[in-house]
Amino acid sequence: MKIGVKLMLTEIKRLLLISSLLSIVSCSTVDKIKEENPIRNRANDYLYSKETLPMVAPKDAAIGELYIVPEVPVSGLPSKSFSTPRPQPLSMNLLEESIEILSFSGKQWIAINKPPAEVWPRLRSILTRSGVPTAKMDPPEGILDTGWLQFKDDEQNSHRFRFFISPGVGVRSSEIRVTQMSVMAGKESTIEKWPQASMSAEREEEFIKIIANTLVSDVTGTSVSLLAQNIGGESRVKVVIPDSEDPYIDLKLGYARSWNSVSESLSLGGFSIVSKDEKDGYFLVEFAEVDLVTEDGSLVGLVSNFLDSRRSDDEDISVLEYKITVTQEKDSVVVRILNKNDFALDQLMKIKLLKIIRGNLS
Repeated sequence: MKIGVKLMLTEIKRLLLISSLLSIVSCSTVDKIKEENPIRNRANDYLYSKETLPMVAPKDAAIGELYIVPEVPVSGLPSKSFSTPRPQPLSMNLLEESIEILSFSGKQWIAINKPPAEVWPRLRSILTRSGVPTAKMDPPEGILDTGWLQFKDDEQNSHRFRFFISPGVGVRSSEIRVTQMSVMAGKESTIEKWPQASMSAEREEEFIKIIANTLVSDVTGTSVSLLAQNIGGESRVKVVIPDSEDPYIDLKLGYARSWNSVSESLSLGGFSIVSKDEKDGYFLVEFAEVDLVTEDGSLVGLVSNFLDSRRSDDEDISVLEYKITVTQEKDSVVVRILNKNDFALDQLMKIKLLKIIRGNLS
């Protein structure tokens, strides 16, 4: 037993000696590394920095703005003080996503209240997930062509489709139009030029319904194409406020569709049509201010809404009458608003009413 205890004590002493030697060696190694490669504290180096000359770009260098700030298109406002009016209620067209198939003068298209920069990636995603090949893309023009396709009920012919995405008539809206063409299977290379209208109205309508239904059920989320923010060109509807003229709405549409869009807009936003004459191009309308509805469920909000409703019951809503003209100009249709007796209105009132009409165009 004594011999065993002595052996254990000897082993413990040996381990302690080895560990102490290793610690000494490691410390000396670290000290040696610090001496050879000192680690300097650079926290105060900025105090010794020197002033340098600003960078000067060469005069012949083509330097452009990365992010261009657009000019505010509100000119011609009177340079005087005035009380700020209440904000206008949001157009019904902007409250929730709306996708529908519209038709006018024998043509049909998909109308969606989303800007082209959002519709473009969604359409591309739908075609990719459906296995539809893409043959050509031209984002600035809003053109997307599919490859040749064959349908089970028409294996003798090949079909392809051209999508044209353009800004819609409504605010931040888009229109998707489809052109279809077909050729006998095996002769696809013999046709290059697209027709002005679809060769098969049935195939066009079928494909439009497929895309519209897929857009409605698409839950993949919203994405925006930053590289194609001007897809399909500029907006076709603008409120123009010149410096020395009356403001007006400029529509890059045909007269028939412009009239129809204005007529539908005047049934919303507090307007009601008294009479109209498409041949002479005018509407006689009444306008009553539409109050905002607050969705405040608190006690204060409920009491406020109750008092407002009582006040509106006791007070008569003032109804004003106006004349709205729709005129065919050289390159567009112009919409102006006047007093019912053709008298000029206050500048701010004209801008306000025109923006209400523009907000409900579709």
